Amino acid sequence: MNVHWADGRSTRLAAVALSTLLLGACQAAPPASTAGLATGPTRSAASGPTEPAAASPAPSSTEIAALEVGGSPGELAPGRYTRQGFEPRITFELDGPWHAVNAFSGFFDVQQDVGSPDVIAVQFGLPSEVDAGPRHATPMTTAEAAVETLKSNSRLVIVESGPSQIGGLTGFQVTVENPTAAAGDTPIMRVTPGVLNISPGRRLWCAFFDIPDGVLAIMVGGSVAHWDDALLTAEPVLESVTIGQ
Repeated sequence: MNVHWADGRSTRLAAVALSTLLLGACQAAPPASTAGLATGPTRSAASGPTEPAAASPAPSSTEIAALEVGGSPGELAPGRYTRQGFEPRITFELDGPWHAVNAFSGFFDVQQDVGSPDVIAVQFGLPSEVDAGPRHATPMTTAEAAVETLKSNSRLVIVESGPSQIGGLTGFQVTVENPTAAAGDTPIMRVTPGVLNISPGRRLWCAFFDIPDGVLAIMVGGSVAHWDDALLTAEPVLESVTIGQ
């Protein structure tokens, strides 16, 4: 898969690839009854003790063994991770100071520099709607339509877009930015826990893939100021992603 970034760099993977919430560049505004999601700055890594990752139930003979991303603020030990109950099943390799921050049935992520303006997030979601602008959410239908909807959002700067391939799935991707001078957060999409917004000065790489039950979103979020660092940090994680195994 070839992962193509917004700056035109590409690394050897297998086709074309690769936004906070969810987006490391975004912040989530969930319903009042739902705990806040984040990628904007989020809670500090020092807000809780480091805890070892819990092991997932014993995998079947056809599943890749992986530890569980459980939403603990503690640092995640190097290893392969998954999120139980998230379908399609996704696993990925972590090696570095990653933290599990959001862990819901329809959305989960891992982050570095948690709580800082330059927080980096790799995120996985099952969106139900995508936003063409404030108060203009449309049902999520296909991966290609999701990209076209975001590209029509006049509140966002479109950095680049194109095809994407990750974990054997082929889809479409777009990199969006909320300018530093913007008046406020801009909604991007809706997932089970709430609305994902991108904050001023943040950039989000969103890849969408058609799956049997809807659309899968895989995202990388980071600050505009340190976007190259965000891409370099996220790249090994994305390269290691497996889907449905």
